[in-house]
Amino acid sequence: MAALPRPFAKLCDLADFEDPELLAAIRSVIPERDPGAHVERKAWEMGMLALFLAQAGRLTEDTRVLAIGAGTERVLFWLAGRAGQVVATDIYGTGPFAAQEAPASMLADPARHAPYPYPEDRLEVRYMDARALDLPDASFDAAFSLSSFEHFGGPRDVAAAARELGRVLRPGGHAFLAVDCFARRHPLDSAPADFARRIATLGRRYRAATPRRRAALGEVFTPRELGRLIVAPSGLELLQPLDLTLSPRTRREAGFPDSGARVLLRAKRSLYTSATLALRKRGEAQPAGGSGSSDSR
Repeated sequence: MAALPRPFAKLCDLADFEDPELLAAIRSVIPERDPGAHVERKAWEMGMLALFLAQAGRLTEDTRVLAIGAGTERVLFWLAGRAGQVVATDIYGTGPFAAQEAPASMLADPARHAPYPYPEDRLEVRYMDARALDLPDASFDAAFSLSSFEHFGGPRDVAAAARELGRVLRPGGHAFLAVDCFARRHPLDSAPADFARRIATLGRRYRAATPRRRAALGEVFTPRELGRLIVAPSGLELLQPLDLTLSPRTRREAGFPDSGARVLLRAKRSLYTSATLALRKRGEAQPAGGSGSSDSR
């Protein structure tokens, strides 16, 4: 794959919503909204995914795409019209997101949740835990997950899901992840602070904390945790280093993270936003859709 022509490993930034190519991608997935007027990091994630899959050559009829922790994301239906097969996985009907983001009805009638018509035979929805995917090795050309890895549990759970992501990709396959990542982290939301609390409570609280490791992820990753808990266990290679810079406009508005822009949000004393990672499985690429199926192992 040639060098990517644009940054895909970065933080969500207000300046991105001035990019005509990204705005066009968002409009394609969410046609009823003007992304210039509704500035949302979730729309940004879907637009970035669409652009990445196009650049990676994965929007073709012989491509098999896996969605992990997919819920009812509208990009599933968008992709079904552009890829050969899309397999959406989640713990539908269970867990904290069963009421809205991942209802059981998605298993029986995905079309009920579709925002627009799509080729229904190209979308398969399955109940599956991301930490133990019931799928064959090397059976997908591309895989993605949008704002889900941070909800899979503790460090071991996240690492297990990352290993599964790498396992089911074919050599040469691509992965795209969007995760919640600190944009501005307060010193008290850190490993040393958690470790001090552990000492102060004689180990009754923050038992897992060490001088280098926070007691819990708290559903927001540090950049270092992204490398340690996702990239390394997955066995995949980053196509670009993660760029943590933010534009002056975003930094000016950092003091008002709950404004209508919905790009920066609060996590305790800190601020976070979406970060995206573009990855590839090492090895010689196989013909897209060449082997494997979504049957159980």
